[in-house]
Amino acid sequence: MMLSIGKDLVKISAGLVILSGCFSSTLAFAAEPATREVPLNLPGARTYVDPPAAFNPLTAPDADLALYGFPPRPDATKSPATFATWQKAMAASQNHVVPALEQTQIMHGPANKSASVKNTSSSYNWSGYVLTNQASSYGSSSYYFLVSDYIVPIAEQAFGTCNNGWDYSSTWAGIDGWSNGDVLQAGTESDAYCYGNSSSKATYYSAWYEWYPYGEVRIGNFPIAPGDDIFVEVWSTSNTAGHAYMVNYTNNTYVNIAFSAPPGTHLVGNSAEWVVERPSVGGRLANLTNYVSDVLWAADAYDFGYRAGSPGAPGASSSIPVQMLDNNGAVISYPTLIGPAAFVANDTGSAR
Repeated sequence: MMLSIGKDLVKISAGLVILSGCFSSTLAFAAEPATREVPLNLPGARTYVDPPAAFNPLTAPDADLALYGFPPRPDATKSPATFATWQKAMAASQNHVVPALEQTQIMHGPANKSASVKNTSSSYNWSGYVLTNQASSYGSSSYYFLVSDYIVPIAEQAFGTCNNGWDYSSTWAGIDGWSNGDVLQAGTESDAYCYGNSSSKATYYSAWYEWYPYGEVRIGNFPIAPGDDIFVEVWSTSNTAGHAYMVNYTNNTYVNIAFSAPPGTHLVGNSAEWVVERPSVGGRLANLTNYVSDVLWAADAYDFGYRAGSPGAPGASSSIPVQMLDNNGAVISYPTLIGPAAFVANDTGSAR
């Protein structure tokens, strides 16, 4: 293609632009890609091309972090501990996994709440901590992002039992779902199988993300194992655009995914939560894996005004501890606060 511009000549060919006529030598440069997003194998899901070799997320401008799918930077002055956690995660982001996705029928839904007991809320599917704010629609007071760090627990069935099937548990961080019908979330599952009076046993571990009412999407090629240290950050860039970023410190791998809300679903941002859940499988709440205990720390959430909150230091938010009930109303999992931004989720071992 040849374009005549006065005395200068512009030649466009194979993505190169060559200028001549007004320069003593010829210059050539490659055209910049229009986007750094790469579509994945499920509709609405994208990841990002690798940044240049010299790219350093610790020093990159915020706009460049977003361009390559890195999570928002916490405020170093307002929340130095969260900023240090983010720095650690960025330094460990050495090996980028382009995710292979698998849609499942496992559902991590909104909190299935029961009556509150002794200043603790109860749910048939959630156990952990929830922060709430006054947002009634997506805007400046909505939760923008939240972070968490935890160790993947060992999956077992209830002490002394073998139920001839699978038990399930998931550890995750997310936005919405406490008082509305959507949940933007990401985390890991730890599942246990037993059959034939303990003659056949198995376990299964996977990373995943979800925007309910869509189901869990497993990230099949981002391997995790019990004892791995996992960093999770979840955020939104509009009320229909969600993002998840995970780091496995055991092997310094990271994965980043951008994904769209289900049709008709819009984020509100009026709750942020750190949860151990027994999900629904086949339309019914699963038996809870006997995960024994699960420690979550660096549990902080930010709204769009960069106001921070955590389970033990909620700031302008309200903090709600949540215990999980079995189908008969008995407590099977409960949280214990151990710091401003840290708690232990405890399993009673019943796995009902």
